[in-house]
Amino acid sequence: MKKISLIIAAIFLLCAYVPTANCAGPAKPMVGIMKGQIAPDFTLKDISGRQISLSSEKNNVVCLVFWATWCPYCVRDMPRYKELYGKYAAKGLKILSINIAANDPLPRVEAFQQRTQLPYPILYDSMQEVSRLYYVTGVPVSVIIDRKGIIQHRGYQLPDNADQIIAQLL
Repeated sequence: MKKISLIIAAIFLLCAYVPTANCAGPAKPMVGIMKGQIAPDFTLKDISGRQISLSSEKNNVVCLVFWATWCPYCVRDMPRYKELYGKYAAKGLKILSINIAANDPLPRVEAFQQRTQLPYPILYDSMQEVSRLYYVTGVPVSVIIDRKGIIQHRGYQLPDNADQIIAQLL
């Protein structure tokens, strides 16, 4: 009986330790990086091996998208990001798509890009450092950052008025 209790406790602790391996759906995150704060800088490689930093996107409005190929909510939202990018990229919108790499090997992410042809960079967070930096506990998470580096939105998925928010920030 004592062994069973220890095993159950170990499983519970393990599940609590791996928070980014879930698909969150439409709830809103309540801890970590929030609206009104300065977005922490980071550098990641995209799936072609090129290094990209958030700081290299100064003077642009940036939308970070934390996601995984296995997350149905993430895949469902991809057309919306593509639409926003098509509409506002020429005006200064940058989308950085950050794959959280939890149960998502790089070859699967590369195959996903070949199928979907996303027009913006896919960054691969192989060590989940940026996911932890931004307190990503489920996916998708979107973060909209203004030209001054201030977070204007953070939530699971884009807000319904994302188009208006981005247009105002540009």
